[in-house]
Amino acid sequence: MSMIAVCAAAVGLVSCAASKSSDGLALNPTIYYKPTIHQSESKCASTETRDLVSVEGKRLITLCQKDYDNCLLQGSCFVDDGKEIVSFNYHSTKEGVPRFMVVDTTKCPYGYGVRGICLDPYFSVAADLSVYDVGEVLFIPRLVGAELPTGEVHDGYVIVRDAGGAIKGANRLDFFTGFFDHRQKANTLARLGFGDPKNRFEFRRASSDERALVQEQRGYPGLKPSNR
Repeated sequence: MSMIAVCAAAVGLVSCAASKSSDGLALNPTIYYKPTIHQSESKCASTETRDLVSVEGKRLITLCQKDYDNCLLQGSCFVDDGKEIVSFNYHSTKEGVPRFMVVDTTKCPYGYGVRGICLDPYFSVAADLSVYDVGEVLFIPRLVGAELPTGEVHDGYVIVRDAGGAIKGANRLDFFTGFFDHRQKANTLARLGFGDPKNRFEFRRASSDERALVQEQRGYPGLKPSNR
């Protein structure tokens, strides 16, 4: 039995991870989230609107330019048109036009990362996929013991489930924090300093045994049942 399996069985994954030294890398963090756009509250002139366009090129919904820009920047958004709330996710760019898709919220309530993988708030990061594999697990000591809005206590592990155009290099990580942006006090990671790109935090790549165990615990590539 491997060292991580022994630790996990005996004292739990967090204690085992906390006892293992960092490899000295320092990450450069930022935060991204899933905004909710209430169209009844978002007013703009007709000349200041833009359509969310489907993969096939059809109009999905029209938003104020500032809301469109934020939805594109974050990679996803909820839109409340007064009748229903629909979840949209960035899909790709074709002929210079960003394309979006409607999210199946019964499967992935927080939206999709790359390859249709469910985003998992506080346990997902966007990373440079030329450096990291999709599904790779990283350990960040700063997160250990942090109490999350869900009531969970963080074990320090995050999974690479997403990518971003500005996320380049081994030390550049973007942390997904669900419905809370970096300005909200309820955002645990913001309070810990992950919303400030000037901060630096140690981290390391997880072992293959840790990776398998963490993926199982978080329900990867979906979500664990309590988060669906």
